[in-house]
Amino acid sequence: MSQTSVIESLYQEDLYQIPSRVLIILSRSWEEHTEDERTVLSKMLAAVKLSLSSVQIMTRKDFSVDDLAPLAPTKVLAFGASLRSSDKLYEHLTVGGVSVIVADAINNLDDLKKKNLWMALKKMFGL
Repeated sequence: MSQTSVIESLYQEDLYQIPSRVLIILSRSWEEHTEDERTVLSKMLAAVKLSLSSVQIMTRKDFSVDDLAPLAPTKVLAFGASLRSSDKLYEHLTVGGVSVIVADAINNLDDLKKKNLWMALKKMFGL
């Protein structure tokens, strides 16, 4: 009997894959962001098949992956907040088993920065 048939006979219910936790870190509070900035973030998330309601958002000026351990994120997108262990921007990094991309604040993203961010996002989300 194959392992797949054993699993199928053990679980009669439908099984669902729970999506990984994505954490957005902003350097300014959500209320300080303009409607246009919120729209930009929403469109970025939609491009990787996420929505604002499917991510956690927090405000920090800087962070380390250890600081975020209680939230158990698997992916972190930081806008304007700096990663203490690296000064690299617009690169997909893996720090302590967590995928991280650090970018400028949303209001400072020009077309070139958005393009670099998109390249990093494609790597992070396997697109």
